[in-house]
Amino acid sequence: MRPVREITSEMENFRLEPIYGTRVDILKRDVDVLKRDPVEPEPVGSLIVTAFRITGYDQDCDGSLMARLEQIDKDGKATGWEPTQIGLYPSTDLVTTADEWRSLFAE
Repeated sequence: MRPVREITSEMENFRLEPIYGTRVDILKRDVDVLKRDPVEPEPVGSLIVTAFRITGYDQDCDGSLMARLEQIDKDGKATGWEPTQIGLYPSTDLVTTADEWRSLFAE
């Protein structure tokens, strides 16, 4: 396993482009917008593992528990994405420790 490939500004052709017809008198020119070319971080069909921390459980209508999660980065810090109502199953989910997770990025 390895981290997802990093996308650079050069790969995305990061640039400013004018929005024609939006001329602002105070600027004496059209307004610019940030643009970038789409670059796939990994090929379609790649398998990706993303870590989440369980923050709690909510009972589903049939009585089973559905997890509340927060996505974490390699250092265990929350990213802000908090999906809810996720079922956890042995055939689809893995459990790891913080040290094991961090070590995957060091390899």
